[in-house]
Amino acid sequence: MRYLILAVMIMGPAATSATAASDGALVGLHELRREGKKICMAEHAHNGSSYGLASRNQAEAAALGNWSEFTALEYGGHWGSPSLASGKTMKCSQGSSGWGCEFDARPCKR
Repeated sequence: MRYLILAVMIMGPAATSATAASDGALVGLHELRREGKKICMAEHAHNGSSYGLASRNQAEAAALGNWSEFTALEYGGHWGSPSLASGKTMKCSQGSSGWGCEFDARPCKR
C-alpha cells in the first residue's frame, strides 16, 4: 500500500491506475521516482551477464539481452529497455574462455 501511495504522489492518480494495470506484480515492491521523462526504480538495480564469447561486442550484446529479458519478465516488457535504464555500468573482461560482461542498471520506463 505504501508504494501505491508513493506512485500517486509521483505520477498523480490518473497515471497510477494505468501503470498498475500494465506493470508486473513485482513493480510494487520497489520505490519509484521520476527522472526527467522517465519513471525509474529508485534504488533497485538488475544485473545481466555473459561469458565465453568470441568478441567484446558479442559479450556486451549478450549481457544487455540477459538484463532486458530478466527485467521484462519480472516487471513487464516496457521496463526491459537498457536504453531507458538509469545508473548503467558495463564491465567486460577477456579470459581464456573468451569475453564476458556484467551490465548493471536500474530499470526505467516512459
